[in-house]
Amino acid sequence: MTHRYLCSMGANIAPEQNFERAQQRVAQLGCVHFSSARYTQPVAIVTEHDFLNALFIIECELSAEQLKERFNSIEEELGRDRSDPLSSEKDRPMDIDILGELSPETARQAWQEVPSYLTEMAHELKSNLSHEELIA
Repeated sequence: MTHRYLCSMGANIAPEQNFERAQQRVAQLGCVHFSSARYTQPVAIVTEHDFLNALFIIECELSAEQLKERFNSIEEELGRDRSDPLSSEKDRPMDIDILGELSPETARQAWQEVPSYLTEMAHELKSNLSHEELIA
């Protein structure tokens, strides 16, 4: 069964380099549409390094749990220490999250999960895709 997910990615350690690597690995998991990437101020983390962020939609055969496992593996390949209980409060080479599944029943809720600092990227992604591509 094919699933479509709305996801986010961000990095503030070697962001351009890690973004390119992460996007290549994510693209191997299914059909992907990326927004442009933009620098944003850190949220819920004390650091002097801005984050490079983007949104993307991925269509794949994986369940949400399987996809998150793959995303965690990509993060670890790029140097994130997920065993550190404070990893979410530290600078990171990559963070990839599933915001929600884009099914007819859940698409509205998924888009509402987009953080305010990624709103412009959400509008861009929506304007570049057809209604059918936005909802599975």
